[in-house]
Amino acid sequence: MRSIFPAIVSTLVSLSFSNVSQINAQTQEDEAAIREAVATMTTAFNTRDDQATAGLTTTDADFVTVTGAWSKSSADYLAARRARFATALKNASIRVIDIKIRFLRADVALAHVTQEVRGMSDDHEKELPPHTELSVRVFIREHGKWLMTAFHNTTVTVPTKSTSK
Repeated sequence: MRSIFPAIVSTLVSLSFSNVSQINAQTQEDEAAIREAVATMTTAFNTRDDQATAGLTTTDADFVTVTGAWSKSSADYLAARRARFATALKNASIRVIDIKIRFLRADVALAHVTQEVRGMSDDHEKELPPHTELSVRVFIREHGKWLMTAFHNTTVTVPTKSTSK
């Protein structure tokens, strides 16, 4: 009995590490897929490619823009975005600064994406200075593909120094 106990423990430990390695590898693959989806969405914004964006979202996706506009489907969002591309976003481009991904479940992930926006204009078509935005994006895995199902965007404000003591 004594000689079999170390073998059992060794086998159990080996199986545990094997399982952890598989989970880590899967998480790395999933994270890479989500990062690729964000990169594709960024390129799609910069090139005005609606089909690329639509291919990475669920049809019932919710989108809340930096102006507070809420679109309740991918099609509605793309229509609203096309309208903004004719005005304030006519010359705008975005550049991703940072992405932080957290898996809520094996098939649900939260991505915080910080990006710089350049070339946006005001209501009088005057170009605004570059600014930073933060979006929260919810991705779900459907049929082996990560799709964005919710998006909320906000302008990042730079904190001011506190004068209180």
